[in-house]
Amino acid sequence: MDVAKHLEKAAEAVRKKNFDYAINLYHQVLQLKPDHGEARRELRQALVRRAEYKKVPPLIALLQGVHHLAAIFAGTLLRNPNQVTLAAEAYLRHDPRHRGVNQRLAEALEKAGHPNSAVAVWEFIGEDERIGDYALKRAGALYYSLKEMQKALACFETVLKRSPRDSEAEKMRKNLAAEGVLSSGSYDPSRSSRELGRDKGPRPESEAAGASAPALDEAALLRARLEQALAENPGDKRARRGLADHLVRVRDYPAAAAVLEGGLALDATSYELSERLGDVRILDLEERVREARARAARGDEAGRTDAADLARELREFKIEEFGRRAAEHPTDLDLRFRLGRLLLEDEQVDPAIENFQLAVKDPRRRVDALLGLGAAFERKGLLDLARRQLEAALESVDPTAERGTEIRYALGVLLEKSGDRAGARRCLESIYEQNINYKDVAARLEAIRSLEQQEIKARAGAGAPAPAAERRKDARDDREAPSTYGFKD
Repeated sequence: MDVAKHLEKAAEAVRKKNFDYAINLYHQVLQLKPDHGEARRELRQALVRRAEYKKVPPLIALLQGVHHLAAIFAGTLLRNPNQVTLAAEAYLRHDPRHRGVNQRLAEALEKAGHPNSAVAVWEFIGEDERIGDYALKRAGALYYSLKEMQKALACFETVLKRSPRDSEAEKMRKNLAAEGVLSSGSYDPSRSSRELGRDKGPRPESEAAGASAPALDEAALLRARLEQALAENPGDKRARRGLADHLVRVRDYPAAAAVLEGGLALDATSYELSERLGDVRILDLEERVREARARAARGDEAGRTDAADLARELREFKIEEFGRRAAEHPTDLDLRFRLGRLLLEDEQVDPAIENFQLAVKDPRRRVDALLGLGAAFERKGLLDLARRQLEAALESVDPTAERGTEIRYALGVLLEKSGDRAGARRCLESIYEQNINYKDVAARLEAIRSLEQQEIKARAGAGAPAPAAERRKDARDDREAPSTYGFKD
């Protein structure tokens, strides 16, 4: 699946008010990548837009989702965060702003090890005045664990604007400040992360004269102070890092890159500066891609072309950047996995395999690396090798959990593609037995059954005796006709 294309299609569908299609696309991405924060965040916005466009009375929403609430309760008791996640997302299709269900979703995503998705949900419910402070503090803590310090600080600052005496938020703010994270006070929880771009054009007079003016003055003063400190002592690495972080926070990526390049001119061997410079350039390209996609969503054909070109440039730069990092740190297996995934997306299959084969030695990345190897071998037409990787991945997870179901489905599709219909049927039937509505399992099973029936009839027409098992099946079908699947009329 090309996730970027799916997200682009979904954004276009939202623009055209084809909300159901967009929501299904977001769910497809999240089935494959449950920790895709951008997809989880945009799904929230699409659900809200649909609810605003086509209102559902709360009582009707409750009746439509009562069985999902039961599943959430059961999943919570059984400590099964994947079940809670699926049930909560299903309920929120009808009532996207339900405070309690959103909270259960965010908590379940955290427990399932999906912090990027969890933080997207916590930020979304951070707008709710009854739980907003708590939600943003949870979001801030997650951002801190993800080492996204500016975003973490922004969450705690927003809490302090609402509740100046919140001791927990004040403590975290001081801790972050002590680590060198600087504040601009520019965070607005009512806007999604995709909308937090550089402000363009003149600001409304009321805003310019209002509460935002002190924050802007503070940010400008802070920038000037850091620039002066760096000019007086170019070798001051702390001031250089602080200025670069400040410029990243206000999304002036070219200026941040220039500051870091200046540091590398003084110390060309600094891995920290080179890594930060790479991250800044990636952020810059990602923002330019978002801006181009936004123009494309408004019907600008040039924006569509620019988005495709910039997405390709971003992918190529990421491959170059992570390749350089992996070369400098050959034992960093997480880097090897990330590089392998980028290479596979770029159809560089053999180099991707090489990196996945190294990454599979990392217990934290073993399952993902095996799945990457499976996808790479399949693209090379080595279906038996691909099957072995999926089987090994399945042995490393709970086969009945969400991840296990995803792998069983992928294995079933692969076996079907390789001609092993019996093996494919076993995988797909094990899923069908648990969830009749999982993806296209029902349709695939019906297609396999239809092909088997056609082969039986073809052999019978040619006069060849059917195998004993098939003769018994034919006889059973005759006895039970016209019913299907053993149910009689």
